[in-house]
Amino acid sequence: MDCKEGHSPFSLQFKEDYFILFYMENISSLSISEIVSKDYRTALVFRSFGIDFCCKGHETISEASRRKKTDPQLILEKLIEVVTSPAEESFDFKNWPLSLLANYIENKHHAMIRERVPLIRKFLKRAVNVHGSHEPNLKKIKASFQDSTDNLQKHLEQEELIVFPFIRKISSDPDRKNLLLGPSFQPISELIYYLMVEHEEEEAIWEEIRKLTHNYSPPDYACNTYKVAFALLEEFDVSLQKHMHLERNILFPQAIALNLEKNLN
Repeated sequence: MDCKEGHSPFSLQFKEDYFILFYMENISSLSISEIVSKDYRTALVFRSFGIDFCCKGHETISEASRRKKTDPQLILEKLIEVVTSPAEESFDFKNWPLSLLANYIENKHHAMIRERVPLIRKFLKRAVNVHGSHEPNLKKIKASFQDSTDNLQKHLEQEELIVFPFIRKISSDPDRKNLLLGPSFQPISELIYYLMVEHEEEEAIWEEIRKLTHNYSPPDYACNTYKVAFALLEEFDVSLQKHMHLERNILFPQAIALNLEKNLN
């Protein structure tokens, strides 16, 4: 049987059956954030299709593919390819202690932001200086990145100085957990909500950057500086989405759940 270019001869039903065996669940019933939480590597697949697995992670593959006008069969093929390949960094973040997860986010993703921001700003400045007169989008990209990373600076500080230390205390010290949960958690809960709103604002900025860069595809005539700037932006974007996913869909909800559990007891 012939198949269309880019499609495997396997039916969509076969792929769903495969995932039932692999995940012991029907992938059609899973949200995108649930799929990413089961296997972190799937984040790159969704990102390659322009699908947000953080702020719109509640969508199913079917819903997201309709919104993006993408063939869900292609997405499933790529997901199968990823989940059946050897894992390089496939961690079960959902079952990590919250203190360990907070440390991981801070040491990996926060550190990456602080390391990359000066470098990306330097490359974008050079690209604008050389190509900005005939590529007005470059100036918009540079301004959007500036806005995003200015906002992130305060965001990281609030997490590192207030939220993460609190989460470490309630997840690693039973005595302090009982003292800190309850009414004491209210200001932390409000700050977590505010941080999650900021995630949505960041996602809106990066959605615009993806459009302005044509999903980080530099023109044929682009110089190496131009190409490197786009490659660094894409790397930053992927890391930021993973970062926000870990907080929005795992760390923050589990911290809030601890407080709800305390109130019920």
